[in-house]
Amino acid sequence: MRPPGISKPPFAIVLAAAAAVLCACGGGGDSGASPTPSRTTAAPGTPSPTITRDFAPTPSAPSGTASHGSGRCRSDDLKARIGTAGPAAGQRYAFLTLTNTSGSACHVYGYVGMLLLTASDHPIPTRVERLSPPGPQTVRLQPGGSAHARLQWTVVPGAREPAHGACAPTPGLAWITPPDERSHLAVNWNQGMVCNNGHISTTALQPGAAPN
Repeated sequence: MRPPGISKPPFAIVLAAAAAVLCACGGGGDSGASPTPSRTTAAPGTPSPTITRDFAPTPSAPSGTASHGSGRCRSDDLKARIGTAGPAAGQRYAFLTLTNTSGSACHVYGYVGMLLLTASDHPIPTRVERLSPPGPQTVRLQPGGSAHARLQWTVVPGAREPAHGACAPTPGLAWITPPDERSHLAVNWNQGMVCNNGHISTTALQPGAAPN
């Protein structure tokens, strides 16, 4: 599912802001490769979401050790899944898993990009924070292999959010962008509301499928 394209301002501002989050900049090792054109745009009539990045770009995978004979995993090579990891004192946790569905090995390095949307594809304010440690590492994915990251957010309203009721429209979808890619993978979001203006923390991608 994806919203229809837009052709003129002010919605171009929304697309530009979303691209800053979705590109997962600095996440991969093929720094000279041309990015895949984005397949995502904001729906006409959608208010501009507040989308910011709370982190500095991470370095690319070290040259000479990144590929191990395989190229960077492209969005079309991967399938994304989000599984609940359990609640704790106002916090919520989930694991994001990326699985190589292609017939060739590829690698990922760093952090994914993310944008939350309602079930009808309207963007929701999203702020993604990169956590370290663990820091980025090159993860080589054989066909069928997986890498995972842990997500964390709060369900406690922030200072500018109502003390009672939903913090924002409850997300129904998430756009996940693999490291250094610009096209996204759409997955269902069944994790409930995200408070603190859509703030989600994520670890770097780690080897293997998620524990759950």
